[in-house]
Amino acid sequence: MVVLSSLLAAQETPSWLDKEFTAARNAETQGRYLEAVAHYEAILQRDPQLAEAYNNQGLDFYRLKEYERAATVLVKALHIKPEMLSARLFLGLADFKLGHFEQSTEQLQAVLTADPRNNEAYIFLIQAQMGLGRFDIDLAQRALELFPKDAEVNYVVGLAALERIREIADYANQLGPKSPIFHWMSLRLDEQKNDLPSVAKQREEIQKLGVITPPPIIREYDALASLVDRSFKAVVETAPNSTYSHRVQGHIDESKGLSAEAVDEYRKAQDHFSAGRLLAQDFHLVEAGAELEAALADEPENRLAAAELAQVYVQDHKAGKAVPLLEGILKNYPQDAYAWADVGRAEIMAGQVEQGIRSLRTALRLNPSLNNVHYELAMAYRKLGRASLAEEEIKTFQSRQNRIP
Repeated sequence: MVVLSSLLAAQETPSWLDKEFTAARNAETQGRYLEAVAHYEAILQRDPQLAEAYNNQGLDFYRLKEYERAATVLVKALHIKPEMLSARLFLGLADFKLGHFEQSTEQLQAVLTADPRNNEAYIFLIQAQMGLGRFDIDLAQRALELFPKDAEVNYVVGLAALERIREIADYANQLGPKSPIFHWMSLRLDEQKNDLPSVAKQREEIQKLGVITPPPIIREYDALASLVDRSFKAVVETAPNSTYSHRVQGHIDESKGLSAEAVDEYRKAQDHFSAGRLLAQDFHLVEAGAELEAALADEPENRLAAAELAQVYVQDHKAGKAVPLLEGILKNYPQDAYAWADVGRAEIMAGQVEQGIRSLRTALRLNPSLNNVHYELAMAYRKLGRASLAEEEIKTFQSRQNRIP
């Protein structure tokens, strides 16, 4: 009797599985992802070792923007079948959406090892690296060679290169006018604006400092600028009416100092983050806050939008709203020096000066190059009446500002 029952179960299982998979896929085609999830759950209750069911369920959770659940299920699929590429790809995408950029990078690199022409893996890997403050120019160039007419690939490469350019520009600005890097960076910006009198002035300053060939970081800037130009031109040519094209036009307008026009283009693209970032840069804090809040509403896991919004709150003297955002970032990224510096500023503004000093000290321990933090520490010590410590921080700030790396 037991043997007969087993035979009957073996005969009906394939048919039942086919029906459940078909029902799940029909639900997916109609956008009823929760229903599809339930079908896969029924399958897995009978066969908890069926990697395909975990994979499909994980994809449905991803479509539902339930990224934690997607990641959990996809890990199970890979545990059973490590070679399942779709599970690894979407685990990388889910990790990216969760802001787990290191894990995302690891998964997506594995996907590209197995499938070197996977454009989605390139798109998210480049963005994950950007979230980590990295830019792999070789990876970016390889993506462009493989997908020269893919508007999204070109846009992401250009955006990542542009982010690195901004980091270089900020670094040069922190060095101050006694550094040749500062003047070389100023020269490049003046050349971009075709401001001939300023170009001549910067060349004179460079001659005085005796650094007549571009420093390595400026050569990196030049290579990145060329990459941005190439990528953004491809976007406009291949998809002139797309959201990517509006974003590109926004970046072009921004580079020309046309802030209002750039914000308008970002809004056409529904790029709340870029619009908010630029509005914040121009100190339109109320508008910036609204755009960045919209960006976070669309993507609650957007770490960059959270950090930018926190900075806006600090500038708008809303430290109480900034601190929870920054603490959320630090919970997941305790090694983020910039977040520690931001939370330190917010704590000082909120009257928690001692705590703010500890946070600023943590930022410097993690990233000693954040020279402006020394100045902020000096101001904090002055608030506490610790003149000698304030003077020490001012001296450190001034000496490092004059140092040429």
